[in-house]
Amino acid sequence: MGKNYFLSTDPSMDRIMNVVIALARETYVLKDRLSIVERKLDEVGVVTRADLDEYKPSSDIEEGEILAARDEFVQSVLGPLTKDHKK
Repeated sequence: MGKNYFLSTDPSMDRIMNVVIALARETYVLKDRLSIVERKLDEVGVVTRADLDEYKPSSDIEEGEILAARDEFVQSVLGPLTKDHKK
């Protein structure tokens, strides 16, 4: 699985947290690719695998939207792990 992100006194808790991080990472990749599919469909009506693999934001505004969506996702998944989490 790679790097351990948490160093608790309970190894099983570390494994669970590493699973959560791995699932969050994979979920974000899926959300990101779906967002690209939606943008390309809006632009040209069709999407190829190459479109997904080669996609680059067309403007600073679009890149900012992507980064904001990423930050929101990270906060929604990992926010509850922080002691100052607000619902």
